Amino acid sequence: MTLMVDRRLDRLLEARETGARVPRDPELHLDAAYTVAAELERRLTERGNRRVGRKIGFTNRAAWDAHGLDRPIWAPVYDTTLTRTTSLSLGALPEPRLEPEIVVGVARHPEIAWAAIGIEIVASHHPGWTFSPAEAVADFGLHAMLVLGPPLPVDALEDVEVTLSGPGFSTTGRGANALGGPRRALAALADLPGAAPVADGEIVTTGTLVDPPWIEPGQRWTVSVTGGPELTVTTRP
Repeated sequence: MTLMVDRRLDRLLEARETGARVPRDPELHLDAAYTVAAELERRLTERGNRRVGRKIGFTNRAAWDAHGLDRPIWAPVYDTTLTRTTSLSLGALPEPRLEPEIVVGVARHPEIAWAAIGIEIVASHHPGWTFSPAEAVADFGLHAMLVLGPPLPVDALEDVEVTLSGPGFSTTGRGANALGGPRRALAALADLPGAAPVADGEIVTTGTLVDPPWIEPGQRWTVSVTGGPELTVTTRP
């Protein structure tokens, strides 16, 4: 591990704790970024974080051009970032956004044992959400927390329709917006750098179904599934 990489790791870990911003590194490439991400996971595991699954990010192709992407990204989800709590402390998260997603539990990959509606809170330590795909990967895949909500039928997940509503905001999306649906997103995960095969029992959140809004403390957000359940969260400092 070079001194430069060590410094990057230290900055990222500090940013995760304090919300500090990190300097850009436009020369960082994806393979190196996933190496940084693997070392971050090792250090977080040493600090008591246990990986319980993964997030697949940027599965909505509509966002690819804006971020210079040609494929999704992935990052670990930990027992410390997965929650069923619906009162969310945003703490020091920089520029957090909220993503309604379909979360799946995997058994005998690629079989989906269960599905649920979920909300992922994402945040970028690069101001203005200006980053390369590699910088996003190194920045914990932008993952901050995942709220696991009510169950969904596992059939026809690509047809699930949701409405996200919040302060002065309402938009709709469907399961197919995430790379064609959760099953296709899972299949794509296997081809991403550094992604080992999905293990039995893993929880995978398969990507946002809408363009995610920025959020602030003191707000109430609801994801309503057409003909199905809803998940409401409130945000606090």
